[in-house]
Amino acid sequence: MKNTLKIILLLLVACGVYLFVFYKTPEQRAFEKTLAAAQAGNAEAALAVAGLYAHGTGVKPNGAQAAEWYRKSAADGSAEAAWKLADLYIQGTLVPQDLEEALAYIQLAARQGSARAQSELGRFYAEGLANLPVNRGEALYWWLQAAEAGDESAQTAEQDARLEEPELYEEVKRFLSVVKRAQEGDASARLEAGQGFRLGYPVARNDEEALRWFTLAWEEGEKLPQAAYELAQMYQKGEGVEKNEARAMELFGAAAQAKNPDAQYTLGTFAYGANPPKYEDAFAWFSNAAAGGSAQAQYMTGFMLMQGQGTNLSVPLAVKFFRDAAEQNYVAAQYVLGQIYWKGLGVPADKKAGEEWLQRAADNGNESAKALLAEK
Repeated sequence: MKNTLKIILLLLVACGVYLFVFYKTPEQRAFEKTLAAAQAGNAEAALAVAGLYAHGTGVKPNGAQAAEWYRKSAADGSAEAAWKLADLYIQGTLVPQDLEEALAYIQLAARQGSARAQSELGRFYAEGLANLPVNRGEALYWWLQAAEAGDESAQTAEQDARLEEPELYEEVKRFLSVVKRAQEGDASARLEAGQGFRLGYPVARNDEEALRWFTLAWEEGEKLPQAAYELAQMYQKGEGVEKNEARAMELFGAAAQAKNPDAQYTLGTFAYGANPPKYEDAFAWFSNAAAGGSAQAQYMTGFMLMQGQGTNLSVPLAVKFFRDAAEQNYVAAQYVLGQIYWKGLGVPADKKAGEEWLQRAADNGNESAKALLAEK
């Protein structure tokens, strides 16, 4: 009898050990199945495994493993994974808090349309988190998108901004509408979006975004010459792209041939500043840009006519171009035109006209004009 009881006891212990070692709950079996699918390359399973590790469902909570699987899923294009990985680093419970690491994935998810990430990115810019410079315009830019998608915290932030910063609110709202039209393929909107991102108003400066929109505005659809000019400047200065003088000159030339006054003026300055100067080329580019309305080109055309550089000397023509530039409030032209009339340089002296132009230059801050007026 005693032996029978011992055998039964041993069997019970063995069963207990077996159940303890080998028994798996439905959650554990589901986890293993999902993990196997994730390891086989299933993108949805990778996201699910990350969540199981994060919540400890069917497996012990493991922040490192959750982060690793979220990272893999984010690399495969999951905005949800990018946001959840960012949130892990923001919360700092399963992994050490790291706002700078979080920011990279917030930005990734926000660009992919995650309303929660867009709302949080707005907060980062509003509060200057992760070493970001505080930028209320950029914060609003993301809050507006998140609010439109239904994020309640973003909707509250939008309402506050509308009351507290109405002018900025309207500027950002208008710019966002420009970006949306750019996304739909509108060439003018693409150019304007690029200019806003390059200027850094009303949102934060973003050279990569500027380059992208300018490229689309030049290479697709209407092929806007101003976009080629903007791109040329970015390649010349290495803004958002590796510096490339050859590409810059190619784009300046294309824009100039398409009658872009800014590009024509730029080529004129290159020719004028060459060693030795290429005056005839410079005058040709300046005069073409002047015809397109460029005030600085009108001034340089007048200057070269006054000096007889690259063209026949002609004071009357020079005066015409100086006047064209001066009437566009180009200060250097106002000062020179004032001098010409004041001193009678190649034209009959006209003190009244000279004083008027000198005064306009002085009002615009020209110190030489102020000094000349003080001598009268």
